[in-house]
Amino acid sequence: MHHQAETRGSGRGLRCFVIVTVAVVFGLLRAQGALAAPSTLEELREMSLEALADIEVVSVFKRPEPLGSVPASAYIITAEDIRRSGAMTLPEALRLAPNLIVAQRSANEYAVSARGFNLYQLSNKLLVLVDGRSLYSPLHAGVFWDEQQIMLEDVERIEVISGPGGTAWGANAVNGVINVITRTASDTQGGLAALDGGTSDSRGAFRYGGKLGNVGAWRAYGLGLEMGETSTASGSGRGDDWQGRQAGFRTDSVFGANELTVQGDLYENSMAFDGTNAGGNLLGRWTRELSPNSSAMLQGYYNRAEREALGVNDVLETFDLEGRHSFQAGERHSMVWGGGYRTTREKFDNRLNIFVLDPVEDDIQIANLFAQDSIAVASDLTLTLGLKYEHSSYSGGEFLPSARLAWQVTDAHTLWGAVSRTVRTPSRFDRELEARPLLLPAEEGFGSEELVAYEIGYRGDPSDRASVSATLYHHDYDDLRVLTTTDSGSLQFGNAQNGSITGVETWGSFRVNPRWRLMAGLNVLRKDLELDPEASQIALYQHQGSDPEHQLFLRSSFDVSDTVEFDAIVRWVDSLTDPEVPEYTGLDLRLGWRVTETVELSLVGKNLLDPQHPETGTEAERGEIARSVYLGAKWRF
Repeated sequence: MHHQAETRGSGRGLRCFVIVTVAVVFGLLRAQGALAAPSTLEELREMSLEALADIEVVSVFKRPEPLGSVPASAYIITAEDIRRSGAMTLPEALRLAPNLIVAQRSANEYAVSARGFNLYQLSNKLLVLVDGRSLYSPLHAGVFWDEQQIMLEDVERIEVISGPGGTAWGANAVNGVINVITRTASDTQGGLAALDGGTSDSRGAFRYGGKLGNVGAWRAYGLGLEMGETSTASGSGRGDDWQGRQAGFRTDSVFGANELTVQGDLYENSMAFDGTNAGGNLLGRWTRELSPNSSAMLQGYYNRAEREALGVNDVLETFDLEGRHSFQAGERHSMVWGGGYRTTREKFDNRLNIFVLDPVEDDIQIANLFAQDSIAVASDLTLTLGLKYEHSSYSGGEFLPSARLAWQVTDAHTLWGAVSRTVRTPSRFDRELEARPLLLPAEEGFGSEELVAYEIGYRGDPSDRASVSATLYHHDYDDLRVLTTTDSGSLQFGNAQNGSITGVETWGSFRVNPRWRLMAGLNVLRKDLELDPEASQIALYQHQGSDPEHQLFLRSSFDVSDTVEFDAIVRWVDSLTDPEVPEYTGLDLRLGWRVTETVELSLVGKNLLDPQHPETGTEAERGEIARSVYLGAKWRF
């Protein structure tokens, strides 16, 4: 009865929210005459973002390339997209990318992937970076998303590349790369305070930036989060609420042809039922313009993360050093080459149950060399050939080649194709996890998962108001990880699964008028995986992923007036079969008001079409995501 009352109450709250929002928007439309003929300045706003400014993408070739001609399935989440979405956390902001699968399992657990294999326990084929710092964990080859609490107001853009990125980024950039790029300190001068609070989650953040004499700038920030618990299917709370706090800084300095960036973060999160996690990082990056057609970069970072919960302690330390050189060789060759070294030391100590790693503590060293050459075959045809060799003390050496061809049909239309090979090297769980006599460690020959990917795509601007991108891909996988049965009847991980994934990713945007922009995206995926005779069916979904065959995204950004904004996001996600999760439609609405040049208010509703819904995982392990409404305020000073 209590849950039914809560549901009725939330339903009344939703109706009031929608009625008030629609009434305000309708009234403002009539008052402002939003659909009136535009001025000359407003006519420029009708153009697509890609036509207004061909955004440069650095995540495909590790050098700036215009988005309009880059031969890859690339989607850019801009700072404006994030602001108008009302997102509080990085995983929520990633829902804006139509070429990603994002599903929430609990208050602090997300499954994020590209082109399949999505599950909290499995999303191990996606490389995530923040300003060049990898968030990859060698423990399970995935990302602990609750550790990544970025101040979203400092993000310049998020580059989402679906498809292999091994030649540029190495093993484990299998199905895609997410590269979060933050603003320079000089772009975040002065102060900013942000506060969001509502029925479920709340957040507070503060940032201030200043000058470093005549050579550069600095900023420092702090933020705090309180994330509300999710519910079981019956409506009772799961007790998975948590609190987080984080602080950090960044400096950017210029000394002649040299640029120096130093940045770092410290964080600590407290889970209501699952212990704590804490850590920090420090990164330095030096770049130098050697000539108008040549530049060099050297970057190093240190990262430490510790998780402790219910008798389980995991400590990871990473040191990474990378250098690269970009230059123009004659009129036809644009080249980049470089190398890197990474050492990780991890200790995983489980005193809770029989699942342990042997040894408890392990070191892994990885070294790589790579080179890429973009060859101007003709004035409108560019062939990019690349090769990376990566050697791991844990799994040996791998060659990661790629070939990408871009045909600039006209200034507004690009056709491209690509063939790539990449791998996912074994994680510590793959090789060292055991629970005798039930689970034995993997045999000595257990190796990398392999992918050969074929892609063909189109990107263009059919008109000054519209942009379109479409990619058809086919992925052939071999030696995928799965549980196998031994002669003694025990289980162990083995390379006993293969198959393919075929799909289409397409999205586009359209400026209806100077004040109204629409975006739509469609993701279609077909998976065909086969097991070797020795493979086991036990926990198979944890190795094959739980992926919707269809996803549909619709987004509307409407400037009601010069100071009032109305945004709507609809996403429809197909049902999942193993484990079973019903299809759902999510509706997010945002009403924003720029009170003054420095003060902004917003009213946001999330998941408004139902009281709660599940997104991934079995019914016993997952939480259901509830409808929520909250208010936000930002003050710049």
